[in-house]
Amino acid sequence: MTIVKNLSLDEPALEAFAAKLAAIVKAGDALLLSGDLGAGKTTLARALIRAIAQDNALEVQSPTFPLLIPYETARFPIAHYDLYRLGDASELEELGLYDGLADNLTLVEWPEQLDAASLTHSLRITLQETACGTARTIALEGTGRLKEAPARLAAIETFLEGTGWGEAEWAFLQGDASTRSYIRLTKGDEQRLLMNAPPQPDGPPIRDGKPYSQIAHLAEDMTSFVAISRALNAYGLKAPRVEKFDIEQGLLLISDFGNAQFYEEITSGRAQPAPLYEDAIDSLIALYQKRPDALKEAALPGDPPYSLPAYDAEALQIEADLVIDWHWPHSRGSEISQEERAAWHRIWTPLITEVTTGPRHWVLRDFHSPNLMQLEGVSAKERVGIIDFQDALQGNAAYDAVSLCQDARLTVPAELEANLLARYCSGVSAVDPAFDGAAFRRAYAILGAQRASKLLGIFVRLAVRDGKAHYLAHIPRIWEYLARNLSHPALAELAGWYYTHFPENLPGGTISAPTTQPLKQEP
Repeated sequence: MTIVKNLSLDEPALEAFAAKLAAIVKAGDALLLSGDLGAGKTTLARALIRAIAQDNALEVQSPTFPLLIPYETARFPIAHYDLYRLGDASELEELGLYDGLADNLTLVEWPEQLDAASLTHSLRITLQETACGTARTIALEGTGRLKEAPARLAAIETFLEGTGWGEAEWAFLQGDASTRSYIRLTKGDEQRLLMNAPPQPDGPPIRDGKPYSQIAHLAEDMTSFVAISRALNAYGLKAPRVEKFDIEQGLLLISDFGNAQFYEEITSGRAQPAPLYEDAIDSLIALYQKRPDALKEAALPGDPPYSLPAYDAEALQIEADLVIDWHWPHSRGSEISQEERAAWHRIWTPLITEVTTGPRHWVLRDFHSPNLMQLEGVSAKERVGIIDFQDALQGNAAYDAVSLCQDARLTVPAELEANLLARYCSGVSAVDPAFDGAAFRRAYAILGAQRASKLLGIFVRLAVRDGKAHYLAHIPRIWEYLARNLSHPALAELAGWYYTHFPENLPGGTISAPTTQPLKQEP
């Protein structure tokens, strides 16, 4: 499908269009700029590179004579080619264009000499002046992953026109490991975020005829985000407010919490971790007091109230299985045997039964530093912005405490973890006299081991299947957290399994006697 856009001939129009392109491209994409001399190819390329680099002063020269000028940006490398002076197609091999396709954003002016069949994910952008001399057309046609990009870009523009934000400036925001992406919209002194979350097709059936996403109760669309956002804000917690949305298209206009992400604030040294994590713990204590079965919010008037799915045994088990489905073959070079898989399941069955029995509470599921924002506010729950919750479930409250206190992206020292856990138990005990601290700590250890097993598999899956190798850097931290959890007496058998099969990954490499104070270790 070819989509044709009409733009004025002035440079600001091309720059605005380039900012939109910058918000949707990824490493591995190839953008092919065609058009006559003076059509605006180099102007568009310059604006696109600056938008991706988020540096309007970046010097971007035309590669007409060197043929290639590379750029390093925080998002991905860019290889900018101009093939106008290319003598022979064989010179492309010397330039390394085809070798860099998987890792770079490849930007090519005069792409007619390329082997188009070798470009798996390409977007051809043809610029042409119109007869009136005051406007140009831009024709977009994609292949591979970019086949739907022109239609998606048009859908976003149409959606924003209906919200009053059609003329806003676009800026790409780095997202997470999911398929969602975010665009910061600026209009005068106001800012909003566009969540770009197109519905994803189910994966192949992997168990009982069901795909992983269905078994693990992952949100199929953003209906859950809309309803849960309203519920959290009604509780006095801080979640982005949804102003406009199109569930079918997967587009949401939401409030912008700014840039003070916990992860960035801590890693940059702008904030100390303890106060931020303490505020987050206090937010969890506030959420503990809200029953998940009382949710009254719906995505649209007339819809039934949204119900949080249960974090059931099937979901917990298939998540724990990620370590044997992905990490085991990655580290061993072969699949786990059916006998070992059965032994793994036999160990987990009573543990999962234990943590799925009893009262159910909110489980936001990924309550950790990349999904929390530092805000201004008097109370703790006003100072914590919660931005990722569409996959929320109802289950054991210990899960979110684990997500925070054993942060997958930042190392939480054991002493700080113990202090945070004590703060949580004290705070919940004050509002729930029936709270059993010992049972909670036991569930915390079980769910900590489950979450660590899940993450060990997910990070390998992201690297192997999705080409996101940087997630492997987090794996040693997850092994350390797992060791903390395995020291609990309730997990003696699971500890035996792990220290038998992965002794090289766990601290000490041998089975240690469980301690009676498993979560109060020295940092």
